[in-house]
Amino acid sequence: MIIAETGPPQPREHLQEKCVNPSRRAFLMTSILAGGAIVLSAAPLVSTVIVPSLKKGVGRWIDFGKADSLTSDHFSMLSYEFMVKDGWLDLPQRGFVWAKADSMEGFKIFSSTCSHLACNVIWNKDSRVFECPCHSGRFDPDGRPVSGPPKKPLSLLLHKVEEEKLLIHITL
Repeated sequence: MIIAETGPPQPREHLQEKCVNPSRRAFLMTSILAGGAIVLSAAPLVSTVIVPSLKKGVGRWIDFGKADSLTSDHFSMLSYEFMVKDGWLDLPQRGFVWAKADSMEGFKIFSSTCSHLACNVIWNKDSRVFECPCHSGRFDPDGRPVSGPPKKPLSLLLHKVEEEKLLIHITL
């Protein structure tokens, strides 16, 4: 049997010399460099994820043709399509609105999106209500909810007539 000899106990001062004892200046430089690296790596995340989510919806005026083509007896479905830049892609944005001539306001233009869960509403000529097929929501001709889960009215859209053409502001 071999017995290993242990040498004399090491003095404490010798052990302390082996420990890393950075200076205050080295600690501050390391902290500044680490903070800079964090800021630089977070910049792309902030610019691509956080900033776009804070922007309000971008809108544009869409030409729907001659304004005198709308009648006052019922709503007409007016469809639109335009291209939207989404990152590196140009994608089509499609949809429709409900519009009719109104003797007091000139025109009444409603979004086709239900205020409950964003399904498309359909104008029913016979019952004279907007119907949402998703949850049986119903809206009167003024866009107010009359039955079903929707609590908010349909959105009225900004519109104007320029050079006899009906322009409607569509928000993306």
